[in-house]
Amino acid sequence: MDRARELIEYLSQALRHPEVSGFELLEFLDVRSRLAVQEPLLSQSERSQLETFDRQLLQAAPSWLARMLEIGDVVEMRQRARALPSHWWWYLDEITPTKQLASTIAD
Repeated sequence: MDRARELIEYLSQALRHPEVSGFELLEFLDVRSRLAVQEPLLSQSERSQLETFDRQLLQAAPSWLARMLEIGDVVEMRQRARALPSHWWWYLDEITPTKQLASTIAD
């Protein structure tokens, strides 16, 4: 599972560098989906790290969504990625309150 650890670390880096582009954010969402498929095989520590990433992603959702909207239609991106409904990270447009998003875009 060394590859899984590398991918989890890659996601952690994403949250440490909030200035990344919308295109890079799409890549992060794709990596998160790949890890979701492997989740039953991950160690407890790796699952814990992934849960931490998920919590931080939820907190960063308005800014991530704003950057993704700069490059295109989020619904279309989600469809192209063939995101499963259980992969909630692809649904930031549905879970981010409109007021919070408007505030982020205004900044």
